Amino acid sequence: MSDNNKIILISITESELQNLISNAVREALAINQEKQILSFKEVCEMLNVSASCLNKWKSEGKIPYKKLGKRIFFSRTDIKAALNETGNYKKLRELE
Repeated sequence: MSDNNKIILISITESELQNLISNAVREALAINQEKQILSFKEVCEMLNVSASCLNKWKSEGKIPYKKLGKRIFFSRTDIKAALNETGNYKKLRELE
């Protein structure tokens, strides 16, 4: 059996197992959300632009966004596509 397929048996309590699983799921969700769903502030930091610049791009339809109540969110995939469409390859390369 290779090291990747090695079976290891350990003794832990049900509570410890629940904590391990909960922590792993939380970490996985945080990584996925961090990669795909971005806040207004995160997009400003990521693109190295001011809030007024991002607002202008939003209002001009250059950067797609989604609204949930009063909160605004951005999709990393949508931002990359928008940068690609506008020919802003320098910013696009910085994101990859």
